[in-house]
Amino acid sequence: MRFLTFDELTSSMEVDRTLIHLASFGGTFPARSVDAWRRRTKVLADYAGVFAVERGRLIGQTFVLRIPYTFRGGTEIVSGIAGVGTRPDRRRAGVARGILTEIHRREKEDGIRYSTLWTNRSWGAHGLYEELGYRDVYSSPWTVHAPLPTPPRRPRGVRPARKSDLAELERLHSRQAEGRLGFLREPNGYLATSVSVGELDPGKELVVVRSRRGVRGYAHLETTPYRVICGELVTSSLAARRSLISEVQRRANRRPFAFQHTPVTDTPDLFRARGFSAAPTGWYVLMATSLDRTWTPAAAISELATNDPRFLCMSGDRF
Repeated sequence: MRFLTFDELTSSMEVDRTLIHLASFGGTFPARSVDAWRRRTKVLADYAGVFAVERGRLIGQTFVLRIPYTFRGGTEIVSGIAGVGTRPDRRRAGVARGILTEIHRREKEDGIRYSTLWTNRSWGAHGLYEELGYRDVYSSPWTVHAPLPTPPRRPRGVRPARKSDLAELERLHSRQAEGRLGFLREPNGYLATSVSVGELDPGKELVVVRSRRGVRGYAHLETTPYRVICGELVTSSLAARRSLISEVQRRANRRPFAFQHTPVTDTPDLFRARGFSAAPTGWYVLMATSLDRTWTPAAAISELATNDPRFLCMSGDRF
């Protein structure tokens, strides 16, 4: 087994990679999307990712993000491990372990001190990550509401987002994140890039509340025929937050609806009404490892400051 970077993949290996991504995640991350993210943002490492090849066939993939993270002592770049996938017929063959070991070597040589990833604690991969030094540092709180028999009317000033709103939404997020801890998203066109590659439909997934002075808040919704989830809610006022929560209720339209991440913990009083059921954690978890030392779960949580009231996590901070 040998390891290649994204630029070293052949056309046949790219087909193999598409199979792995479909089998692992139910979707694709085509080369044109990878190219767009590399061209328009700095979110991917210069080598994009590490890919395991055996006898000329690609059998495993992992992409590597470079994300600013604000610790108590300041902001630095950390690794974000994304898209870890192995051919189903090569599971338990050490493919993912080999890829991650190679990534850790590369990242450490580049001066990166911490590596992070998201996974589900009920998956077998969670145990592998623990063996490689990763520790659970954060699991999102949830609050779920039963379907409303009569949805509310659309609040005044609320409408679907437009492409022309995207830069303003990024600036609003950046302003509201000032003084917070966690992943730092500076205005850099990530929303426009998501739209350009088909990963985000602003008219269906983003809701904004506006006044004469501009955007006062926005919410990102994940909607299926069976439920609505809001994991990103950014506002400049409590009134705007109430309006967006009401719009989530309206869009649910007799379906269960839920909120998660720090929008829940920032204003818990808004989610204590009758009909809500809350849980302080979920199965999906952020894990982190130090690339230069071994640490305990308590030390990892302390270092990443995820138990600090200033910690900020939105759905857009998952990768």
